Amino acid sequence: MDQHTDIRDFEPPSLRHIIGHRHVVETLSVAVDAAFQDAKRLENCLLCGPPGLGKTTFASVLARELCVPFTEVLAQSITNLAELNALVLSAPEKSILFIDEIHLLDKMAQHSLLYVIDKRQLFVSGSRSVQSITVADFSIVGATTDPHGLIGPLYQRFKVIANLTYLSVDELAEVVRQRCLALKWKIDEQIIPLIAQRGQGTPRIALKLLESTRRCCRAVGSSALTMAHFLRACELEQVDAIGLDAVQQHYLRLLADGPCRLNVLATHLGLPTRTISVVVEPILLRAGLVGKDGNSGKRLLTKKGHEHLSQSNEDQR
Repeated sequence: MDQHTDIRDFEPPSLRHIIGHRHVVETLSVAVDAAFQDAKRLENCLLCGPPGLGKTTFASVLARELCVPFTEVLAQSITNLAELNALVLSAPEKSILFIDEIHLLDKMAQHSLLYVIDKRQLFVSGSRSVQSITVADFSIVGATTDPHGLIGPLYQRFKVIANLTYLSVDELAEVVRQRCLALKWKIDEQIIPLIAQRGQGTPRIALKLLESTRRCCRAVGSSALTMAHFLRACELEQVDAIGLDAVQQHYLRLLADGPCRLNVLATHLGLPTRTISVVVEPILLRAGLVGKDGNSGKRLLTKKGHEHLSQSNEDQR
């Protein structure tokens, strides 16, 4: 049996081990080096970008580089100011408090963080007065898929703002290769670029397919990931040659009959319109498979979309 059975059993040990995101790595490396030279905490950082690109990984690697305590919290779990205050008061000196999806903090909590960043103070309302409490000099690292969800003053307080972008196919292939080496998973080298092509530029998606491939491998008692295991994983995950899932493929087939409004697509797919526009459509638009009519707002299949659909139909035969 392999020593590691979970894809999450490995994280890059340092910033230089992170694949892709060169500008982000350089920006954060400078911030880390400056903190060491000045014997100060890390400047407050905001990591922006689509889901699955590695914002959480960057945050934990920063703590590892600096050898400081690391606390991770999801913004949705902070339901009132008392919970935020308890979190802030428990943060040790020079530690990193990582707030994932920080834009989902309510406005009152965001305003409270302003005082923490500017004055290292919490203001707590009592029955007759407002009491100020000094907090430790720690770093806030926020991650967000929607920077515009932050109030302007809070966004501007972050000294380091890093924008993560989608990886290239070659970079994704290197991510998959690195993970297999770290976990000591034996894999047919031919599979790696095929996983990368289906990863939609997103490490989380590529690694999910890698994990599915290994699951198919272990289900039949094998120890090495083969092309047969990979093809079986694609069949079970219902992903096509460029990584579109069953819903995205259905979306394209609906548009094959002509332009369609979003609400009509939502009815056929059985999904809320927001889910379609936020989850289903982005990869299709980014890949140039679909477009939007400027006047009516209807979704339409592009020439590239028609070609992909034809190729998919041919492959299924």
